[in-house]
Amino acid sequence: MTVAKKTGKKGLETEEIVRSYFLQAGFFVLRGVKLRHAGDELTDIDLWLYERSATLARRRIIIDIKDNAQPKAAERLFFVKGLAEFTQVEAAGIVTSDPRRSLRDLARKHNIIWIDNADLQRLKASQRLSVSSRLSDEAFYGLIGRVDAVRSTKSIRDRFNSLKSSVSDRFGPSCANQAIDYMQEFASFAMKSHPNSFQSEAFTRLVYFCAAIAAASLDFACGEIALRPASERLASLTSAIRHGEDAKGTAEKLRWAEAAIREFAPNGAGLAEMIRSRFNEALLSVPAEGLAEVVARMGNSERLFEGARNLEYSSYSITLPTFDELTVDARSFLGAVLDFLGIERARFSSCWTHSGRSFALAKDFTGESEAGENERPIEEDGKLL
Repeated sequence: MTVAKKTGKKGLETEEIVRSYFLQAGFFVLRGVKLRHAGDELTDIDLWLYERSATLARRRIIIDIKDNAQPKAAERLFFVKGLAEFTQVEAAGIVTSDPRRSLRDLARKHNIIWIDNADLQRLKASQRLSVSSRLSDEAFYGLIGRVDAVRSTKSIRDRFNSLKSSVSDRFGPSCANQAIDYMQEFASFAMKSHPNSFQSEAFTRLVYFCAAIAAASLDFACGEIALRPASERLASLTSAIRHGEDAKGTAEKLRWAEAAIREFAPNGAGLAEMIRSRFNEALLSVPAEGLAEVVARMGNSERLFEGARNLEYSSYSITLPTFDELTVDARSFLGAVLDFLGIERARFSSCWTHSGRSFALAKDFTGESEAGENERPIEEDGKLL
């Protein structure tokens, strides 16, 4: 008897359907977030959700999905409850093929969102969810892998994974700053690529994705300062963009460095004073006020959150929109970040002017390999650099 080989495809398709459900319900959703500590991968979060329900109300939710013959739902319930506490999110949920009613009651008792087999089958049967205008994560990874193959590296995939991981442990200004740093790098690569090539498509998608993470992260930060006077909100956001999440921590590290220089370096006092002065000058030279003003204005309503959702949707859309085709909120935030980075909007927008179907769906391109190991280097438009 021939035993069918387990490919995991069923589980991946279920994750995409459940992601579509939460996206259509109004959440900001990431799939396949790797939880890391000290460079080690600890586990995967199947779905990571961010919800903005009111001016002050923000909520992060992690969802564990198991769709197989032996889902071990009780074990997953205990696991996701502990993972929620470890990552300090506001809620957690389970999607399982287990039909037992008793587990639903147990989940309710412990405040776990529960989607069991009956619910799951309804989601799978939904034509609205099963027919998608989005690339799957596997197709997105395949496109990134194709670019990495041409460059003989895995750096683009690694940055993509690193950025997704950042929402699990430092969602907020620090996460936004990392997204903006990567956005600058990806925009530079996009502008060095042949216009409308698969490289320019991949990097345009990555710029949109980075902008989505930055917008969502800054919207989360806006929730903590929503009731402060406008001048204080602006000052707080300006500081966050310049320093990251922990401005006091940055200042403390600088004081420790100063003390060490004073103690051990020749002419330590003068050298320490010069370093402090140069450091402060460099920080003040960062043109954060303009971006902070846009964030404060958009974060005062749902515009920043909706801009984040549209940028995420655009980054995964089968028909990749051009810069001018983005929604007003998405274009406003993306444009503000480009201005902050000193990147000309017109130059970036010229990287992708074609509204056709994604290269990731080309017949000769499977998109099956996350790392792109199965893809031969393709030089249709020449190498990137």
